[in-house]
Amino acid sequence: MKKRVFSVEAFVASECGAVTVDWVVLSGALVGLGLATTAVVSNGMADGASGISTQMAGYEIRSAFAEVEAETEAEAEAEAEGEPFARNQWTSRTGNVQVLEDWMAGFTDENLLAHMNNQAQYADGSQTGHPYDTYHDEYWVARDEAITRGLIEA
Repeated sequence: MKKRVFSVEAFVASECGAVTVDWVVLSGALVGLGLATTAVVSNGMADGASGISTQMAGYEIRSAFAEVEAETEAEAEAEAEGEPFARNQWTSRTGNVQVLEDWMAGFTDENLLAHMNNQAQYADGSQTGHPYDTYHDEYWVARDEAITRGLIEA
């Protein structure tokens, strides 16, 4: 029987297990790259989230479909005068009036008036088709909401 002699030279020259070492190094590099990417992206995500939080702070988010119990000041005043303001005294072109009303009910007074003024150019209905019909309906729904809130006269 031959006696096996351990030599450092033979160990260094051997290529057995070299693929395993390559994979360990490659995997370590990928983990490091992932950690570096996370560190870079996390600061940007935090800034973006903070900006969104600041922007959304003024919005009321409704989490249920509960009916509103309190009347607005404009509705109360109109009833006191004898004739309540009637919404939707115009012809919808899209059929999405309820969706638009629900959407605009969450607007602040300032945002509602800005949106109404922006869509006013489509109020006369001289242009038709998409997106003009949607803009037409948005103007009239915003106008009705502004009247109901007492922001403008009927």
